[in-house]
Order: sequence, then structure tokens, then C-alpha cells
Amino acid sequence: MTLTRAIRVQSVSAGLDQVHLRLLATTDLHAHLLPFDYYTANRDPGIGLARLAELILSAQAEVPNTLLFDNGDTLQGTPLADTIVSEILPKGAPNPMISVMNALGYDAATLGNHDFDFGLDYLQSSLATARFPVVVSNADHVDGTPFLPKRLILSRTMLDGAGRAHDIRIGVTGALPPQVTAWSNPGLADTLTFTDILSAVSAEARALRADGADIVVVLAHSGVGVADAPPEAENVALQLAVEAGVDVVVAGHTHDLAAACVAENGVPIVQPAAYGTHLGLVDLVLTPEIDRVTGTTTWQLETAQVATPAVTVAPPETKTQLRRLLSPFPALRKEVAVAHRTTRNHVETPLGHTAVPLNTYFSTLAPCAVTQVVADAKRAAVAPLIAARPDLAGLPLLSAAAPFRAGGRGGVTHYTDIATGALKFRHAAHLYVYPNALCVLRMSGAALRDWLERSASIYNRITPGIDHPQPLINHAFAPYKFDRITGLRYRIDVSQPPRTDAEGLQSDPTASRIRDLCFASGQPLRDTDEALIVTNSYRAAGGGYILPKSGLDTVLTRNESVRDVIAQYISAASGPLDPAVEPSFEFAPLGGTEILFETGSGAHGHPERLAALGLQPAQPSLAANGFAAFRRTL
Repeated sequence: MTLTRAIRVQSVSAGLDQVHLRLLATTDLHAHLLPFDYYTANRDPGIGLARLAELILSAQAEVPNTLLFDNGDTLQGTPLADTIVSEILPKGAPNPMISVMNALGYDAATLGNHDFDFGLDYLQSSLATARFPVVVSNADHVDGTPFLPKRLILSRTMLDGAGRAHDIRIGVTGALPPQVTAWSNPGLADTLTFTDILSAVSAEARALRADGADIVVVLAHSGVGVADAPPEAENVALQLAVEAGVDVVVAGHTHDLAAACVAENGVPIVQPAAYGTHLGLVDLVLTPEIDRVTGTTTWQLETAQVATPAVTVAPPETKTQLRRLLSPFPALRKEVAVAHRTTRNHVETPLGHTAVPLNTYFSTLAPCAVTQVVADAKRAAVAPLIAARPDLAGLPLLSAAAPFRAGGRGGVTHYTDIATGALKFRHAAHLYVYPNALCVLRMSGAALRDWLERSASIYNRITPGIDHPQPLINHAFAPYKFDRITGLRYRIDVSQPPRTDAEGLQSDPTASRIRDLCFASGQPLRDTDEALIVTNSYRAAGGGYILPKSGLDTVLTRNESVRDVIAQYISAASGPLDPAVEPSFEFAPLGGTEILFETGSGAHGHPERLAALGLQPAQPSLAANGFAAFRRTL
């Protein structure tokens, strides 16, 4: 099955007896409410539901028959969300994300995996104030009863091309990755069970048809994936479009941008990226069919066009426009202002200082201070606990860390860049953006090698001897899946094929890029050796498809978040941070072959690092994808 690009034209042509129905969708807002970056304490006019609201209202004004949906991962992801859950705001205060969604008149929503990160009590209290229904087809209580409604029908009166009113029934169901119990808040698996997305959605689609739905929309908190995804797969939007018997698929989860139709059946798939940067827009033309026996009218989908318009990055004076947008809701305006002000005050809490810049422009090219600080903080937090365990104390203690903001799907501005000087809580949050808990695994040498092979799949294959620079980084590979492991030393041979694709599907199980793998002492790491490695709860549960299926055991879990551990580590330091960056990995030489390293333009502000890594500006200095381009010889 294939996808075809389907861009919305200026207007959809609907006949006098046809109905033009517009569906709008948001996804992966991740608590980005206002156009503000709490990590850098700067305005960011290209993000946030409040900015996206202007696009929503404009799109609604164009078409009278419009529905608005949200696709999950709405309640977690910024310091605003952390401030709400920590009860720094008054206890019982409504969740401002839900309040703004109420004001915008959302028609329905589903949940994403990160909506469970703060526990069921927080999730349910947040949803209690929602004035729109939330559906999830593949979530049940352990006793088998549904966690939330699995489906619903929205009965709406809509106008046809001649202005005549008709009752149309829009069926809606939703789903999220079944892996959520492993990834999310500890104890969730004792309360809820999650089943395969395709089978759950297919069953609800059939039920919606039987209940009289004219069209069926699935809010799938799931990436596009492939048409033949295996059972219980994480990303199955394309498979849903092909097999589930639905008319529209709203995708999400992977933060990608997609606006396309399945070539074989025309089912539209829309995925509007993340953080409120884009709006999903699906224009449908419905044609009536009258049953000659009963005289009843049903509506059939005739054509579909999809698009993902972006928020316009406007000048600073749009602040007054946002105030005007909220002006009809004075209580809401006050609620949002209080939440924003409280969050800003919280993230400015002083922690310590750093003697070195902390940036991720080069984190996928060489070991860096950012991942070293994270790895050191995690190791320091568990070391006393390991020492108190006679069964563990004699094993080597390693630590894994990944750069959360280092380009990739996040784009050319998605980097950490903290200058030397004072460190505040927002900086710790920038180093570690998710509320994962600490975990310690006991692993075999073979399992550790497999882990590194998956991380090394971030690199494109480089052919030695080519006389022009070859792009090194596969930007479809999310950098948060690129773990470096401190306490080990290894080389990466990028002349060999990667073992997996960007999403983690095994493309070549025999591929081997990791060379000369040994402990920091120089002792070779054998497949039969054992070591302890500090990681996070998401990774320990298989998140990112990093860990192998065997050769590991979880031996310790701390419910304290990694972010808090980092904040405590900075606060407890006797002086400014000055991490000794371990030379964990380097590239195997390729006989003078040139590679093209693409990163954020802020890299130019670190000339000493560019020189140390042997990077020279490429020509042209900007790659076609917008990243700054540098040459290096391997």
C-alpha cells in the first residue's frame, strides 16, 4: 500500500445536494499552551494552542460544517504541566489546557501515552472538567470494563450546497499504543490493560456502522507506520486506513507531519506534527443516498482533501491578538495568566552554575557535556543503593544518556544551548524533558552490544572513497533514542549498514557497526559478561525499541524522576559543573572519506568545539533541509 500527497485546494467543490464537512485536528500539544519556551525563557510565536487557536477559528469561519478533534499527548510535556501536577498551583485548580480546549469548542478527543505519565488520578481529575467527550477503544480496567467510552456518534445538523439542513452522524473512536503500561507511570498495569490498536479500532468501526454512522473517524495516537505492521505495533495509522474500515485517520505520537491519502482506497491520513505548530485539516464532500424502500438518507464520502497548515510566525505585537482572543473569557484569561506566571517563577529557581557550555549541537557526533552530566547524575543517584546490595556491588556500573533536543524530527531549532554561568530549574528540565523514573538493569555483554547497535542506527551508511561529502545523520531517527553508554569504549563503523530503521524495525539483523567494545579500563566486553546500567523507566520498558528481548533484568527502580535527580545533582555540586567527558565512542576510520554533518545553526557559536571535532563549514553552508552543514574527514 502507498500514500499519495493530497493538498487542499483553495476551496472544495460541493454540489447543491452535497455537504462539505471540514474536520480539524490537533495532536501532541504536550502542554504547549502559550507561545512561550519555558526552557529558554523566550517567546516562541510558532508554538502553542493559543497561537493555533487563531488558525482554528479562521478555518472554522471558512466552512460552517466543522468539527474539531484532539489526538492526545495533551497534558504533559512542558514545565507548565509539571507546575500543575506538583500542585504549585492551588490544589484542585482546573487544567488550563482543558479550559482552553473547552473555550475553543472541541467536539471529541482521545488520549496519548504521555497523558498517563502523572498517574490516573491526575488524568481523571483533568478530564473531569472537559466539556467534550474522550474516547479510547483499546483501554479497559483489569476487570474488563471500559476505561472510557470506546466510541461515540456525533449527530450534527449540517448545510448542503443549497443551504438546506441535514442530520449527519459522525462516528468517532480512538486508540493509543498498547505499550503504554510499560512506558508510563508505575502501577498503571495493575489498573488498566491496553490491547492491539487495529483489532480494537476495527471492532468499533463495525459497531459505529451498525449504529448508523455515516462516516467513521479514528483518532489514532499512532504514527503512520507500515501497512503490514505486526500485532500490537506502536505505529499503525496506515494499516488502520487500509484495513480498519474507517473513512478518516488522524495520526500522531511520532511528531511527524503528514497529509496524504492511501492510493488504493483514498482514505485520508492527517498528522499535524506537535506542540501546536500545525493544524490538521481534512475537507470531505458527502453525497446523499436515499433508500428507495425506507426513504431514509445516508451519506457517503465522495472526495477527501487534506492539509497541515502551519502557524504563522508573527511579530511580537501578536501578544495583543492573543489577549483579544481570550477577551470573551475573562475567567479563563485570568486562569491562563496565573498558570503562566506561576510556571515562570518556578522554573527560575536557582540550582547552581556551569563552568562549560551545555549544548547538543554535536551530541550525535561525539560525546558531550550534556549527556555526561545526565549520565553522571543518574550514576551518582543509584551508586549508594547499589553499594548496599551485596548481590550487585561487584558488578561494573554503567550509565546511559541521550540528547533529548538534538535536531532530528524536531527540526533545525530543536537543540539545547545553555551558556556558562547560572543554572536554574528550567535548565535541568531542558536537559531532561520527560518525567521518567530511574531504573537499573543487569545486562549481558551481548545485550549491551545490541543496545549500541540500535543507537548506532541513527547514522546513514557511508560508502568509503566517494569524492563528495555524504550525509551522516538520518534525521528521521529521534535523537532521544541515541543512547551513549558511559563506562564503555567503542568505535562505530558507519561503512556498515544499520541494524534497524529509524522507527526500530529490524532491517538487517546481522548488521554490525560496533567495534572494539570494552570497559573504560580497556578490558574487552565479552557477550557473557554482566554489568549494571542506569537508565530510565521508559527505556527499561522497551521504549524506543532500544533494548533486546533477552539478556537483561531490572534490579532497581526509583520513583524519583530523572529530571529531579539532575536538579539535585546540580544543587549538591561543590562548585560549577565541569564534567570530565568520557571518550565513550568514536568513528572507525574510513580512509579519508568525507561526511556531511548537519546540525543547528547555533553550532557556529562554538568555534572551539568545531575545531576540536575537525568540522569545516560546507558549501553551501545550509543543507536543503535547513540544517547547518559541516564537512569532516573519517
